[in-house]
Amino acid sequence: MNPELLRNVWNELTWRRLVAMPLILAALLSIPSGSEPVADLAGVLFLILAVLWGTRQAADAVPTEVAESTWDWQRLSTLNAWQLTWGKLLGVTLFSWYGAAICLAVRLVARFKVFGLAAMVHGTLYLAGAALLGQAVAFLLGLQTVRLRGHRTRMGTLVSQATGVVVGYTAVRYGAHIPGAGIGWLFPGGPGGVLEWYGLAMTGATAASLTLAVYLGWTLLGAQRLMMRELSYRTRPWAWPAFVLFSAFFMAGFVPAGDDVPRFAADLAPAGRLMIAAAVSALLTYAAIFWDDKDPVVFRRLLRLAEAGEWAGFASHMPTWLTSYGITVLLGLALMLTGGGTVAGVTLWAAILGALLFMARDMAIALYFWLSPTPARANVLTAIVLGLLYWVLPAALGFSSPLLFVFIPFAPAPPVSVLSAAVVEFGALALLLAWRWRDRFMLRNA
Repeated sequence: MNPELLRNVWNELTWRRLVAMPLILAALLSIPSGSEPVADLAGVLFLILAVLWGTRQAADAVPTEVAESTWDWQRLSTLNAWQLTWGKLLGVTLFSWYGAAICLAVRLVARFKVFGLAAMVHGTLYLAGAALLGQAVAFLLGLQTVRLRGHRTRMGTLVSQATGVVVGYTAVRYGAHIPGAGIGWLFPGGPGGVLEWYGLAMTGATAASLTLAVYLGWTLLGAQRLMMRELSYRTRPWAWPAFVLFSAFFMAGFVPAGDDVPRFAADLAPAGRLMIAAAVSALLTYAAIFWDDKDPVVFRRLLRLAEAGEWAGFASHMPTWLTSYGITVLLGLALMLTGGGTVAGVTLWAAILGALLFMARDMAIALYFWLSPTPARANVLTAIVLGLLYWVLPAALGFSSPLLFVFIPFAPAPPVSVLSAAVVEFGALALLLAWRWRDRFMLRNA
């Protein structure tokens, strides 16, 4: 058995806990009468144990080891990255899974006569996978927080858990398409509609299960790769760009259709898949801006590698947000070539170029704060500034204002206005960033 998992078994599953958990759950589940209310309450308790509590344990798995000064010892052990990854992910959440498994068993017994044994097994496995996905995301972000800070922070653990809860909750919610995965009044189960993925028809249950399985695999791979970096393994930089490209391709398969589709998307039907792919890549770029490393040492190394022409080393040290931004640029240019024209008063090619410049401006904002003498609050300050630029100021100006293009590149406006605003804003931030780099590093080292 994995030594890390075995250690957690002894720590988490004491005999008092093993006895107390079923007694408490039995007392709670005896309150309602009838099989359906019992099954619904068991589902809610499962969410509390596996999604809410489990993500907290997963997010704090590595930060707790750092706080207790045992993490360096584990890094020097003979355990490889995968053993540490799943040993910690499953080990620290064992007790919450013990209670969650009891709740899932109660649901299955209470409802298998209604939905059938096969549907209940499918739904039970889906719910377990959804909770595991949320825990894996929380674990991955908790590990990344430690890598960035070098120590445990309450805010880092809270953000990691909150993200895991959102992911797990969303996955459970979409499980309502699976009859055996519905949780009563929260997410009533039932058959979903028929979806098309690149012309291939599939039910909502199939789409939800496929998406869950795929992204659970990607998350576990990401956690293992991050653990390898923490253990100082040399890795090839293929995982993140592969994930971005896969996500863009996968999500682009589901082109929205119907009367509720915004006119902007409907008018772009020939280029709809590229538009979705570019949007997914852009969202992942922004996520990477907040979660990946922006250490000045990395940028110095990149400059030295570029000057020496060592492009393999340059690629291996390139930040994830810069990699995904490059993919977004390529997808945006492809969209310009296939879906040009004017839609709802928006000149598409100018809006795309403006959006790419706005993204570059936003990255400059993040780097400006990260290169400050106090980078600990860089992510918070970046989020505040982006919130002001994309929501507060446009709302104050009025979303129907003719000057909206100053903040949103896809606002109706002449192309020259959109591009001028984007170029001026990016140029101003680039100058500020260059000034900060020169002030903090070049003059100091002169």
